[in-house]
Amino acid sequence: MNKELYLRLKYFSIIFITGIIFYSCGRQVSVTPPDAPPPDGAIFISTYPEGFQIFLNGREQRRITPDTIKWLANGVYQVTLKKNLFNDFMMYVKVGDQSARLKIPVSIFYDFSKDSSMLGSIFCDSNPEKAEVFLNDSSTGQFTPVTISNILPGNYEVRYHLQNHRDDSVNIVVNSNSTQQVSMFLLDTLLWQQYTTDNSPIGTNNLTCVGIDKNDVVWVGTDDQGVVSFNGNTWGGKQVYAILPSKHVNCITVDNNNVMFFGTNNGFVTYNGSVEHMYGFKSSGLPNYTIESICFDNSDNWYIGTQGGVCKSTMNGGTWATYGDSMVSDSHINCVLCDNSDNLWVGMNSAGITEINNSITDWQNINNSTSHIINNNIRALAKSPNGEIWVGFGTDFMSGGGLSYFNGTGWNNLHYLPYGSQTNAIYIDKNNTKWVATDQGLVKITAASTVTNFNKDNTGMQINDVTGVAGDSKGNIWFSTYGGGLVEYKGNH
Repeated sequence: MNKELYLRLKYFSIIFITGIIFYSCGRQVSVTPPDAPPPDGAIFISTYPEGFQIFLNGREQRRITPDTIKWLANGVYQVTLKKNLFNDFMMYVKVGDQSARLKIPVSIFYDFSKDSSMLGSIFCDSNPEKAEVFLNDSSTGQFTPVTISNILPGNYEVRYHLQNHRDDSVNIVVNSNSTQQVSMFLLDTLLWQQYTTDNSPIGTNNLTCVGIDKNDVVWVGTDDQGVVSFNGNTWGGKQVYAILPSKHVNCITVDNNNVMFFGTNNGFVTYNGSVEHMYGFKSSGLPNYTIESICFDNSDNWYIGTQGGVCKSTMNGGTWATYGDSMVSDSHINCVLCDNSDNLWVGMNSAGITEINNSITDWQNINNSTSHIINNNIRALAKSPNGEIWVGFGTDFMSGGGLSYFNGTGWNNLHYLPYGSQTNAIYIDKNNTKWVATDQGLVKITAASTVTNFNKDNTGMQINDVTGVAGDSKGNIWFSTYGGGLVEYKGNH
């Protein structure tokens, strides 16, 4: 190829390639248009009180007030606010061009405290009346009976205060458009004093028995913490606790020399104020070590009722003698009592009563077949100042419950106790007033046969299960309860 031809071909190649490039650049290229920007509408919602869930057109927004719902298009939206205890609240909110253009949220505020349909009320009543009403420790300035209205839903402590009465309170829940009722019996502190784990070092409210020594020290037996003492100012009993063979105490009594006796599930302990002695397994002549009752005659002999029989001990535990089956046909003994003539009365669990004369030469069995006492489950024995023997019984729905007493010549039955109740203890004071501890309250029976039943309904205290009762030298009545602690009644003067 000559040089001239080569130059011509090169020239045409350059022109051809340049044409292709210009042709390609002149063609139109197709592209996807850009996405439209998101809407700029928004609603800011705040409330009093705060914390309402926000729903938009029925859908939860996972927001609670105060908060903003963003990216809303122009239009009308159904806003629903929900909160526990409040009625649901619904409103319609319009989002328009101006809000979106200026990027300013539509602002909504709702005050639920000014909407009567959202508020609740509390009817406050007390016995006695005229108690000042406090809500969450703030006085309302109102007195029972009264209805406190226009209350925001929520949890409230309602407390009543009345002079010479113990303050009492309860926690309640107020809902929208509803009325709660709070009725409380206020304890008259001029008549009553209750000692529980809330206001004393008593340790437990589950008490089993009570006894009072000759110095008016109150001794209380517990379900699982031994004994507690109270002298009116100071609590004690730790000195006895260490030696108790069992911390479940069944009975407490005091002898003529002011020596305390504590019967437990594993023997008993004596305590004279400084020295303790334990009588239990392998250390005495007890027929059984579950001690239910202890009494003394005028010669200071001991009589011990156990779940395996009854025995007598002389010389401060020096000798022991158990009464045989011919005298005491049921070995499960619930109570023992020495009368004014030193005759022994033995209350059995299922065979009635055995009366044994002081010389142990004669005895008789008393049951509901031979003497028509209420039933044969004997739970308590007591003697009155005039020498009568009073008997309390276990639960018996057939007879309804009650008391029997022996006046020296015959037996009489009184159906004064709550129906079907069990008698746990009987105390008879110097005025011959009977105080009967039952599992349905404390029953007071005067010499004129006026009967008063003290229980939670008419005292406001948790005293429906009274386990023991005793009186001090001032005439005050003390009773132990299972669940309600120790109670002092000061209205017996």
